[in-house]
Amino acid sequence: MTADAHPQKRADIQGLRGIAVLAVVLFHISHAALPGGFAGVDIFFVISGYLITQILLRDMEAGAFRLRDFYQRRVRRLFPALFAVLAFTLVAGLIILPPKLLSELVYSQFFTTLFLSNFAFARLADYFDASASLKPLLHTWSLGVEEQFYLVFPLLLLALRRFARRFLWPVLAALALVSLIAAQITTRPEAAFYLPMTRAFELLIGALTVWAQDRFILGDKIKRLLSVLGIFLLVASLIFLNDRVPFPCLWALPPCLGAALLLLTADGWGNRLIAAPPLVWTGDMSYSLYLWHWPLLVFARIVLGEAWWIALAAVIAAFVFAALSRRYIERPFLEKRPRRLWLWAGLAMTISIVSALLVFGAKGMPQRFNAAERAAFAAADDFSPDRKRCHIAQNARRDYRDTCVLGGAVPSVAVWGDSEGVELARALADQGEDVRQITASACPPSVGYTIAYNRACRDHNADMLLHLKSDPNIRTVILAVNYRRYDAENSAAMMGGLELSALDLQAAGKRVVLLYPVPVYDFDPPSQVGLALRLGRDPSSVGMSRAQYDRENGQTIAALDAFSQSHNLATLRPSDVLCDAQRCRVYDPAAGVLYFNGQHLSMAGARRLTSPIPLPHAE
Repeated sequence: MTADAHPQKRADIQGLRGIAVLAVVLFHISHAALPGGFAGVDIFFVISGYLITQILLRDMEAGAFRLRDFYQRRVRRLFPALFAVLAFTLVAGLIILPPKLLSELVYSQFFTTLFLSNFAFARLADYFDASASLKPLLHTWSLGVEEQFYLVFPLLLLALRRFARRFLWPVLAALALVSLIAAQITTRPEAAFYLPMTRAFELLIGALTVWAQDRFILGDKIKRLLSVLGIFLLVASLIFLNDRVPFPCLWALPPCLGAALLLLTADGWGNRLIAAPPLVWTGDMSYSLYLWHWPLLVFARIVLGEAWWIALAAVIAAFVFAALSRRYIERPFLEKRPRRLWLWAGLAMTISIVSALLVFGAKGMPQRFNAAERAAFAAADDFSPDRKRCHIAQNARRDYRDTCVLGGAVPSVAVWGDSEGVELARALADQGEDVRQITASACPPSVGYTIAYNRACRDHNADMLLHLKSDPNIRTVILAVNYRRYDAENSAAMMGGLELSALDLQAAGKRVVLLYPVPVYDFDPPSQVGLALRLGRDPSSVGMSRAQYDRENGQTIAALDAFSQSHNLATLRPSDVLCDAQRCRVYDPAAGVLYFNGQHLSMAGARRLTSPIPLPHAE
């Protein structure tokens, strides 16, 4: 993505860069447009590993390598465009973003300035989840991975050439294998995606391509075959990979090997194909385009909405910004050696860090907004006060007797579910019910159900079901599920286990209430409502069409209808309260914002859901 260009620039490499950045941009416009487009970053990594290894070995062989010169080139290559984008993003954030999102922005800006944003995002979010679309600097994680690699790799090559020259390539191959194994066996998806240890194999594949190119002399026929295979692997990866497969791990090999084959063949048929002038032109400005496209997309979507034409307009603007950035920001620093480079670099980093700390310390500067707008943004904190104390974390366990009791000391109602039940339990307690809250992250109350990223869930559910059945005080059990979360996690098995839980409880004499699907959103409702007020729009229009809700949840609702009716189970239907015939809404003038994030009702929303519906045991 950002490796220094080889003195004899290859048009096919620039074309390959063009393919990589266009793949990422298309994926960010719409995951459906190019499902595997995120693998463009992996292609960048292979190119970077290849080019940087060529440059380092060439300079070392000539006795011309100086570590200080190497890092100066990195600063000249990276800093100008990056800090221009950081400045733009901060100014736009100050104008547009609500306090919570602005605080998140400057938090990521702080770590981006230090080239550590990949570690920060590994703690904050999944690259593919809905909240990622609200993080204007999310894409800088890849810069962090590259620069952490560049910090270590030259020192490693120097050491190997001096002390173990004959083992240089075997050591690099072994490190690539160890990194790939680590990516494959890492149980936390965010760590595998963001961290340098599980991404190093992609850069090392590029490095090993240099060895293969020097080792093997390929005939024209072999070059043609390998270059066509490289094109096939790239195209297949970009089309058939998707955000539901584990990544990077072994699934990263097809795009990485496809890129490596094209680097290896150099002048095969596939290389001539990707050396087309439009791709080369795009590749020439790929760094700037990569930097600019994502924040422009994020801000456009926040202000104007999610329509495809808005994303397209933002990307067109990104091309314009990238071309200007390449011409007037990148080139002057690459073509000349600015005096006092380290002073200017240090000053840029200092200004960026101090700015981030000041805004973060000011809690996102809420004074930028009026009282009504601040009230909407404050809904981000309108979650259950018991959430931290009572909600069980992913992969954690808790004994039944240690689950929270809300209200009286002898609860007659249990809310059993994933995080969808937290605010529901608190709202019932506020209405005078005595409630036992049994909620665990990413763990629906589905007996026997196994979910890959929550290994504790199966045993947790078996234990809770056993105790609920034998607890004589519990008369009503409400089963709460965020159904949309499990669409890609064997939803049929989840629904089957949920039915078994309900029937087991009913057989034990409990009254079972099935919570139907709550409308969930791929945006942040408090932010969108606050921004609607800011822009003079009707906040009651924020939400989704009823047709979209029915389309997304129709199959689940039909299954729940058939099951509840055949077994005489009570139901709680959020759509009866949160939706009308036209829309499902996230704001009610009387209650305020009904969600504290896109996936969970706020306390206002939970009270709205439970207040008009008496519990079955009280009827």
